[in-house]
Amino acid sequence: MRLFSIAAASVFVLLAVLSLATPVPAMHPLATDDTGTQGPGGVLIESSFNYLKDNEFRSTVVPLALTAGIGKTMDIAVEIPYLWLRPSAVTGQPQSGLSDVLFKFKHRFYEQGEEKGGAEEAERSLAYVIGFSQPTGREDLGLGAGRPRWNARLIGSTALEPVEIIANLGYDSEGKALRRGNFVFDYAVSLSVAVEYERTEPWEPVVELTVIRVKGAAGYERLATALAGIIYEPSERYYLDAGVRVGLNERSEDYALLAGFGYKF
Repeated sequence: MRLFSIAAASVFVLLAVLSLATPVPAMHPLATDDTGTQGPGGVLIESSFNYLKDNEFRSTVVPLALTAGIGKTMDIAVEIPYLWLRPSAVTGQPQSGLSDVLFKFKHRFYEQGEEKGGAEEAERSLAYVIGFSQPTGREDLGLGAGRPRWNARLIGSTALEPVEIIANLGYDSEGKALRRGNFVFDYAVSLSVAVEYERTEPWEPVVELTVIRVKGAAGYERLATALAGIIYEPSERYYLDAGVRVGLNERSEDYALLAGFGYKF
């Protein structure tokens, strides 16, 4: 318990420090979102391969995400995931198919700039993301939650050479943890911090700590995970990535293997 108290306190301190929070290029394999937006007319296409093991449950999800800039500080996005469950917690048999479609809106509402070489460069920023999940996956097969869900996330980021630090505070409404498949929750509050080391560009090592407090049928539970990964970003147009995430307590997943790519038009 002391580990979780320290982790949660650390995240809250970081969120306070980052209240002057810059668009930084956080991306898969991180679950932590960034404050960056695509800009007017910018379009980003992303996909990834995510394998997760949690006791006897194994799942793989391959999402296809499309993000479009609708202004300098706003994005809209849609994500369509294809899910494999081995087995499904509902049927006890392997199942696969489309899962619930997610729609997101992001708004970066604050940024603080710094003068460098006569040009203004954003160094700290704050943003929020609101998401809505449409129940398009089949609940009877364990591929969908069976009801609409929504989530919200407050994002803060800052540049501290040679690293970028991003913190998220999130809320998810009632639903099912579809990729794990083996529990339902009334709501979940998540705290995460990610650090990206940029001195080795175009190779950028990343680490992440996530703590989630879930209210389920049996009461409150905490899930904690840690991630280490690498992002290869040779240009602003595209990136490749890979990462490994491990559970830090008994209720968390055993591990996850992650790989992905993105291309911006």
